[in-house]
Order: sequence, then C-alpha cells, then structure tokens
Amino acid sequence: MPVKINLGSWGSVFAVPSCVVDEHLRIASANQIKVLLFLLRNNDKNFTYKELGDTLRIHEEDVRDCVAFWIDRDVLVEQDDALVPDSKVMETKTETEVQSEKPNPKVTVSRPSKPDIITAAQRVASDEGLKFALGEVESALGKPLSSGNIATLVMLYDTCGLPAEVIVMLVNYCVSVGKANMRAIETIGVRWADDGINSIEAAENKIKLSKEADMNWSRVSSVFGLKNVGSPTAKQLEFAERWIAEWHFSDDMLREAYEICVNTKGEMKLGYINGILSKWYKSGIFTVADVKKNDNKKPAKTKKKSDASYDIEELMKIK
Repeated sequence: MPVKINLGSWGSVFAVPSCVVDEHLRIASANQIKVLLFLLRNNDKNFTYKELGDTLRIHEEDVRDCVAFWIDRDVLVEQDDALVPDSKVMETKTETEVQSEKPNPKVTVSRPSKPDIITAAQRVASDEGLKFALGEVESALGKPLSSGNIATLVMLYDTCGLPAEVIVMLVNYCVSVGKANMRAIETIGVRWADDGINSIEAAENKIKLSKEADMNWSRVSSVFGLKNVGSPTAKQLEFAERWIAEWHFSDDMLREAYEICVNTKGEMKLGYINGILSKWYKSGIFTVADVKKNDNKKPAKTKKKSDASYDIEELMKIK
C-alpha cells in the first residue's frame, strides 16, 4: 500500500536566520519577534507600517521600532525603500528597471539624513549645548551613547532644529513611556520638529497632551474590560479624547454604550460605540437614568424609532 510522511504543519515552513536565535532572541521583545516572523513568512510581499500594525495588532510606531531593531542588527535591510531579508539583497537596479516595475505598497522609512560619525563628533566637540544634551541623554538612558546614537541626536539638533533642552525632555519622555530606544526617540523627535516643538514650554505642553491622551485611552480600555491592548492606535486615542475630554461622558455611560454595542453587534466596535455616544451628546443625555428614561417614553409596541436614545437602524450601518 502507498506510504507517505505525515508532515502535518511541517508541510509549509520558512527559514529563520540562525543569528536570530543565537544572538538576538534573549534581547528581542515579543513584538519584535512577531514582526520579524511575519516579514520572513511574507518575504515576497511589501507592506506599509500601518498594514503591518493592523495585521499584527501593534501600534504603527511600535512596528517602526521593531523594524528598526532588526535593521540595526543586519537581519533586515532597506532596498529601494522596501524591507527584505539580508540574504536577499540583490544588485542595485538600474533607473529604467525601477521605473518599469509596477509600484506596490512598501514599508518606507522617511527621515532626515544623519551626519557621518566624524562630522557628528566634530559638532559635539564644538557645541557646549549639544555636549550637555548628550550627557543628559546618557544619564536618562543609563548607558553610553554609540556613534550612531550621537549622529541621530546631532541630526535632531542641527537638521530638525530641536534645542538641546527639548532633546533632553524628549528623551526623558520616551523613557517614561517605555520607548527608551534611539529609533523611537528619532521618530518622535522628527514629529516634534514637524509640529514646531522648539521650546521648553511647547515641549511641556506636548508631553502633557500625550500623557492625557494615553490616560484617556487607559480609562476607556479599563471600562470596556480590555486587557493587554498594547499601544493605542491614533484612532483609539481620538475616540477616547472625544468621549472623555470633549464630551465628558462618565464611566457608567461609556459602559452603557459598550454593552449596547456588544448586545447589538455581538462584538466591540469603536465606531458603533461612537455613534451611540454622539447621539446621546447631541440629545443632552449624560446619565444612565436619562438613557432609560428616554428609551421608556412610550410602550415598546408603539415606540417610534426617534424615541430611542440611539437609532438602531442608523447605527447598524456602522461597520
């Protein structure tokens, strides 16, 4: 009779570089491993940071940090703005070949150029403010800065225009939110520069708003009973700020909207919850008692759609 090997799940495998296990596994985070495995498994495809984040349920900026971790260790490399395993780096394509290819969504890294190591060292030696900032950064990170780290900070200082004291505040903020790595510092620093954060006062306000946004989402996720949610997405922060800081809903009202959503849709959908809360806000309904009172104005058999504190038919359209 015919005999075959039962490979089961081993019927489909992909390669992982030995150095990932031998050298990096002990220091890599769960998200860093997750991102690498996904990219290795799909090495013939290109993804944006947002697509990776949505697929893996990791915040977009955290995906950037994870990718940077593997680039810094030469496991991934950038080629034509795409990420590929190091072993797959091919010869540089001609301009004609690049233009003839159909464009695909790609993981791109857009940031100002950094000075070379010698130029960075010369700048530090000639600028007392920059030298002070680097000393404070080393203290905040609890370790000496590499030449690459120094080049990044010089770029934020010279190219992006962040003052020395703002760079120090930036690094301390990143440490406080668990992003004490240079790629996160660079990413957030470039964003601060784009937002015009060029003074201590502006930095203090930026940090305050960022921490308030994180606290709002922490409150929402606690009320909804969410656990291990990781870093919030921009949309989650937007919803949380609107519900709490703008509309001033209580925890009880947030929970009431959550339960209506789950009972109606069978799962939590932030857009659906936002629709309910928006209806209540516009109708001046701010307590659970008001919700019940409004929903019980008329007997159930004769109650009109407009009598409810939320419009089921309208909300059902929200995906």
